[in-house]
Amino acid sequence: MKKLYILLSVAFVSVSASAQVVISQVYGGGGNNGATYTNDFIELYNRGTAAQSLNGWSVQYASAAGTSWAVQTLPNVTIQPGKYYLIQQAAGTTPVLALPTPDLDGVTCGCTVSGGASPTPQAGFAMSGTNGKVILVNTTVAETTANPTGAQIIDKVGYGSATGFEGSAATAALTNSTAAIRNNNGCTDTNDNAADFTVAAPTPRNSASATNTCSLGVNENTIAGLKVYPNPVTNGKLFITTDSNIEKTVAIYDVLGKQVVNTTATESVNVSNLKGGVYIVKITEEGKTATRKLVIK
Repeated sequence: MKKLYILLSVAFVSVSASAQVVISQVYGGGGNNGATYTNDFIELYNRGTAAQSLNGWSVQYASAAGTSWAVQTLPNVTIQPGKYYLIQQAAGTTPVLALPTPDLDGVTCGCTVSGGASPTPQAGFAMSGTNGKVILVNTTVAETTANPTGAQIIDKVGYGSATGFEGSAATAALTNSTAAIRNNNGCTDTNDNAADFTVAAPTPRNSASATNTCSLGVNENTIAGLKVYPNPVTNGKLFITTDSNIEKTVAIYDVLGKQVVNTTATESVNVSNLKGGVYIVKITEEGKTATRKLVIK
């Protein structure tokens, strides 16, 4: 029994003290007529309480309705809690203001070239200044659908008429002088692009920017009428009901803190692929979050 308590403690720490890297800003009007900056950019932010390596991850971009995703592999770097990471993208034809020093120059290859030769120039993402979509993925494999889903998708931001987005709708359309900016300096994340972002003048931040610490405490028992049953689960189906009974985000972690389920559901979640054991289930509904111990037999 003592061993079980220790494992549960580890799992709770992994849920509450976690790295939560999000896309905190998107700007696609770089170098266009009336642009603020010469280059497009994607900004990442670690809103969590633990450092996160980007090794093996990528950012990907597609047109508003596109299913073909351009992939940019991220380097083996680590984002510390409360820090930003600026990725410079393609430039337009009208030079304006240079970005703050990017942490990753997506336009120029960062590879080592023998003989002292200059790195091979890369195209970078030529992002739309009005409508498009960006995803952060924990692999380097290009996605193939208009609105990709799955545990590999770390974050997703659609803007304007994008067919891929989180939640109820994409954020509003951008202009050459506006960006999609995650609210509360990047801390707000209710998995709804329309609610989480504001369209405003771009304010690119890089790793040298001041640390911004989020308050991410889990608000237990704030989801009215929350019921999680049966517990233990014996038939592969977990029911999660609330007074609102609307779509909620469900994440399940094993005793080592590894996320094994990441999905959305209104009432039931298929857990038939999970082995028997003890898990932690984290439920988020309308920005309110609760965690429960879960036993699967």
